[in-house]
Amino acid sequence: MKCKVGKICGGCAYLSKSMEEQASIKKAQVEELAQRNHLKLRVGDVLTAKNTTHYRNKVIVGFAKNKGKVYSGLYAAKSHRVVACQNCMMHPDIVNKIIVKIEELVSSMKIELYNEKTRTGLLRHVLIRYAHKTDEVMVVFVTSKKMFPSRRNLVNALVKEFKEIKTIVQNVNPRNTSIVQQDETILLYGDGMITDELCGLKISFSNRSFYQIHSEQCEVLYDMARKMCDLTKTDTVLDTYCGVGTIGLTLASSCKSVTGVEINPDAIENAKLNAKQNNIKNAKFISMDSTRYMMEAKKFRNHYDVIILDPPRAGTTKDFIEASTSLQPKKILYISCDPKTMMRDLVMFRQKGYMTNKIELVDMFPFTEHIETVVLLSHKKADSYIHIDVEFGEGEGKIPVDSIAKRAEAYKPKEKVTYKMIKEYIEAKYGFKVHTAYIAEVKRDLGLPMYDAPNAVEELKQPRKHPTPEKVEAIKDALRYFAVI
Repeated sequence: MKCKVGKICGGCAYLSKSMEEQASIKKAQVEELAQRNHLKLRVGDVLTAKNTTHYRNKVIVGFAKNKGKVYSGLYAAKSHRVVACQNCMMHPDIVNKIIVKIEELVSSMKIELYNEKTRTGLLRHVLIRYAHKTDEVMVVFVTSKKMFPSRRNLVNALVKEFKEIKTIVQNVNPRNTSIVQQDETILLYGDGMITDELCGLKISFSNRSFYQIHSEQCEVLYDMARKMCDLTKTDTVLDTYCGVGTIGLTLASSCKSVTGVEINPDAIENAKLNAKQNNIKNAKFISMDSTRYMMEAKKFRNHYDVIILDPPRAGTTKDFIEASTSLQPKKILYISCDPKTMMRDLVMFRQKGYMTNKIELVDMFPFTEHIETVVLLSHKKADSYIHIDVEFGEGEGKIPVDSIAKRAEAYKPKEKVTYKMIKEYIEAKYGFKVHTAYIAEVKRDLGLPMYDAPNAVEELKQPRKHPTPEKVEAIKDALRYFAVI
């Protein structure tokens, strides 16, 4: 496949390779990572996509000027340089058309472009989200400040020409950062969301919520997840890093309950709406950091039969792994868009007794270096078992019950002898009291085990007193009585 800016853009590293070649390379890379981390994993064949172009449902474009003329395009790899591109083969056709129109409007309305070096100007990026099943489009103007001249005319011109546009928002990002969006979003048109169909469900999402980039392959991924989890109607599921709730909601009909956890409050509101509009009543969603929630679950000893995690590219945390495995779920399903961080995490899961022998691959990103990986972890089981038949009773080959009772009594742990017991014995028998320090001194002289007291001091304020010979003998008598000596 040929692209005029492919070498400059760098977004599609495998543009010159066939799908078979891409699949082979990606599988080999995962196998190498597994070997490097000493993980004995069988790597499955890549589930390739039917649609390998025009699949991206989220597009971010930048704007720049060349000899005074505004142009739009994609960011060159590992840079903030905008590469002119009006007809990217990975973007849906409608998205490409909207980008061209926005470029024209930005130029004609003289909307000031943001300059990262001087930190001046207004328009930083335009983000477009597309719902493949419904053809709904969301346009997000990312600006450096709230004041947005001509925005009303800009919005009117776009919605007049493109009936697919269901909502337009402005996201305000005044920070000096490479992160595209920040917290403040201003509604310009529509209700701030678009709705797609996924695995037979209506899924709505807003501008800052996560949604898998390849909708059709997402259905392949979730179908695989459903089969791997193999849920029963009594299973409870914890879906961490849940985004707008897609994984948990697609599994809800197969289990008793689903709890979704996500740090992004906007995504959680979307998830609650998605449950409601699909009439799913056994799912609840909580806005909290997934690691923090897992540690709280450990604290309160919550039980989940299946824990699912689909973390960002950085992977999950050590605390998450320790807490999740302490809950002893039957299964842990791990979905990752970065095999490198997944392998790192699988090593830690293995140390906690949760292992897998196979990793599945789904190509969510045709023509790129990226691959989605899925593993099902379960608690390590015994390698083998020994079966022994034992008969109790009287007669040849049988074990007498009385004999077992006697042996059990012989092996019964001795009652712990405390200083209080020794002091009470001496007072009852001899009529005087002994100090704890005297008992400790006698034990020390006899070479008995001693333990540091938590309130011990390095230096005494007064000289230590020693027990009289009479008290020494009384203490030894008590120690003999309790079978300490």
